[in-house]
Amino acid sequence: RTAGRSLNAALAITLSALFLLIPANFLPLLKVNIFGVHHQSVLASGIWGVAEQGWPLVAIILGAELLALPLLRFTTLGIVLLELYAGRNPHWLGKMFRWSEQIDQWAMLDVFLIGFGIGYERVAPFLPIDVGIGGWCVIVLAFLTMVTRATLERREIWRRIGPTYESISPEIPHIGCAFCGLPAPAHDEGKDCLRCGTKVWRYQPNATMRTLALTLAGFFCYPFAYIYPMEYNYQLGRLQGYTIMTGVMKLVDAHFLFFAVIIFCASIVIPFLKLFMLSWFFISIHHRSTKLLRIKTHAYRIIKAIGRWSHVDVFTVTVFLPLMHLSGLLAVYVGYALPAFLAVVILTMIATDAFDPRVLWAEYERIN
Repeated sequence: RTAGRSLNAALAITLSALFLLIPANFLPLLKVNIFGVHHQSVLASGIWGVAEQGWPLVAIILGAELLALPLLRFTTLGIVLLELYAGRNPHWLGKMFRWSEQIDQWAMLDVFLIGFGIGYERVAPFLPIDVGIGGWCVIVLAFLTMVTRATLERREIWRRIGPTYESISPEIPHIGCAFCGLPAPAHDEGKDCLRCGTKVWRYQPNATMRTLALTLAGFFCYPFAYIYPMEYNYQLGRLQGYTIMTGVMKLVDAHFLFFAVIIFCASIVIPFLKLFMLSWFFISIHHRSTKLLRIKTHAYRIIKAIGRWSHVDVFTVTVFLPLMHLSGLLAVYVGYALPAFLAVVILTMIATDAFDPRVLWAEYERIN
């Protein structure tokens, strides 16, 4: 059964989002007045500022997440929905929908909305600041991103793309595609799924070792993300650094408790939870444990869903970095913790994607 969601509504929202991407990227995001000097920023201003301060790789990642991938996500999804609306089903449609879904978790405009709000609140008490037309477009676009994700009935799309389960013979053993769920004959292991084009495996080869390597890399970057400052504020000849925790305390002192809780959860709790859970999965597989398998599977789904929201603190810095600038008097600089923290977030997201939760059940299947 479907969940009663409408493909036509998803198509309308997707096309609206594509239209809003133009003003959101090019019109002013925020405007600020510093002692009679007017500054304004666009969505790319903070990214460009990070690159100018000597962090080009960080800027490339942020540019992809905020500029390139949202455009690619809505473009591919729009093409899929338009083709289905027109009653066409070309052979490449399943692959394009898979690409759209894979891009979705890396297109960060909805996460940026939280960073945008926190960045605005950090500047507003000290300087006159206004949200520009581009900023309002980003706000609407972020909401449309979440609404698109909520209204999209993926199972119905896969049914229309086909083949469906009814075309599968129940008389021979099958294995399920890890992405779209379509059963494939067991003897076709390692071949492309007939629906989405991804490789079909009973257990993803080397998934556990790749996850372990990425998790260990995340553990290596983790202490640097919290020891060093995320940002440096320069005011009237005084340079002061702020770590993630001091940034949280600064929000508490300013009575922004709601935003302080968001930053604490997104920047401290979630990264640690992901590293802890991935380590727990690896230890369980190594010891061939069959305990708490349902809890482990649910935990995997949770960390995969929430991991992207750890970008909030990074986006907060990129929001106010281009605005807080007055030559010789006021400036914001990227701290060493920001690239380390971003590395933790990216590595754990890739590790979660690389992990195959079916491996947790391998020993249970063997003894039963």
